[in-house]
Amino acid sequence: MGLIIRTDKAPQPAAAYAQAVVGGDMIFVSGQGAMNPATSSIDAISIEEQVTQALRNVVAIVETAGGSKENIVRCGVFLADLNDFAAMNQAYKKCFGATLPARTTVQAGLGTLCVEIDAIAVRRRMRARGQTTKSHRLAATAKPRRRS
Repeated sequence: MGLIIRTDKAPQPAAAYAQAVVGGDMIFVSGQGAMNPATSSIDAISIEEQVTQALRNVVAIVETAGGSKENIVRCGVFLADLNDFAAMNQAYKKCFGATLPARTTVQAGLGTLCVEIDAIAVRRRMRARGQTTKSHRLAATAKPRRRS
């Protein structure tokens, strides 16, 4: 099992799961709803506000694990109603800007929640200036393959 991540800057788990688990350089964030960790309630009303709060929770957990918003490479978005897709997409773009992670969006039975978002992030290792990792060198010298 990896390193269990827990922070008071995001809602505490409501069941038997960790907020996130770190395995190697990967951060796996459990699904986060729109609960405000300061009030322990869902204060957001619109879907945009709920997506924004859910993403704040995801980012707080990633930062606690040693990453940043820019390190998020994939999100899974679960909507109670796919009619909320356009509004969710606007809030998602506003949060991530030009560094959009890969994403899957599905409709799901969420009980009283309107949205839940999970994420995967990659922690970047710090290295001395001028040093590269083996995988970095390989990527820099890799040549595209032609399909036959």
